[in-house]
Amino acid sequence: MSSLRDIKRRIKSVRNTSQITKAMQMVASAKMRRAQNMALQGRNYISALAKVFAHLEESIKESNSELMHTREEGKSLIIVVNTDRGLCGGLNSNLFREVLAKSPADADYVTIGAKLNTQIIRADRKLLASFSLSDNFDDKALKPIFDFIRKSYLEDGYKEVIIAYQEFINVMVQKPKLHQLLPITAEELMAIADEGDYNMDSSNFLLEPSADDLLRSILPLYFFNMLTQVVLEGKASEQSARMVAMKAATENAKGIIDCLTLEYNKARQTQITNELLEITTATKAME
Repeated sequence: MSSLRDIKRRIKSVRNTSQITKAMQMVASAKMRRAQNMALQGRNYISALAKVFAHLEESIKESNSELMHTREEGKSLIIVVNTDRGLCGGLNSNLFREVLAKSPADADYVTIGAKLNTQIIRADRKLLASFSLSDNFDDKALKPIFDFIRKSYLEDGYKEVIIAYQEFINVMVQKPKLHQLLPITAEELMAIADEGDYNMDSSNFLLEPSADDLLRSILPLYFFNMLTQVVLEGKASEQSARMVAMKAATENAKGIIDCLTLEYNKARQTQITNELLEITTATKAME
C-alpha cells in the first residue's frame, strides 16, 4: 500500500489537473457559443443568395464561369479543416479516417489547422500547404486561403476541390463531411434556390449589366462564403468537442480523487490501528 505522503501528493496533483480541465471547459464553452452564433449567421447569407439564384436559372444553366468549369481529367485537391490544438477527443482522428476512406489515393492536400499534418504525411499523401486560423479570425485571414485554393484550381489543372470538415450538428454531435467546393455546379445553385422557395417571376426584375455578368460577380462571393461557413462549422465543432472532452476529464479527475481519498482513509486507519497495537503490546510487556 502506498504511503500517506504519496497518496496526498497524488490527490493534490489530480485536484490541480481537475482545476485546469474545468477552466478549459469554461473557455471552450464560451468560444463554442460564439462560433455557433457565427455559423448560424453565415447560413442567413446563403439564404439571401438563394433569392438571387432563383432569378438567374437560365444564366446558371448556360454559364461559362471559370468556377463552374468542369474537367474530365486531373487530380483532386482535398482541403482538410482540422484543429491547431488537441484535447478535443476523437474529432481529428474521425475526420481523417473519413478523408482516407473517401478520397482518391493520388489526391493533393491542403490543411486549415496543423494537427493532422503529420498523419497526412505518414499516410504517404502529398501536403501542398498548411494554414492556421485563430479562434477570432476574420475575412482578411481567410483571403490568402481563398486565393490559394482558387489559383490552384484554375492554374494547376485540378478536376475538383473537396473540403473535409466536421459538420456541427449540436454540442454532443459533430459529423465528418466531405463537400465539393469546386467546380460549382448548376444543380447545387438551383438546389439552394429551391430550398429558399423563391418562385417569383424573373421578368419582374431588371438586371444590369446582365444576368450573366451578375452571376460571374456573385459566384466568387458564394465560393468565399461557403469556405467561411465550413471553417466556422469546424470551429464550432472543435470547441464543442473540447468542451465535452474537458468536462469528461474533470469528472474523471473527481472520481480519481474520491478513490484516492478512500485509499488515504484506509491507509490512515491501518496506520492508527498498527500504532494502537504497538502501544497495547508495549503496555502488556511492561506489566
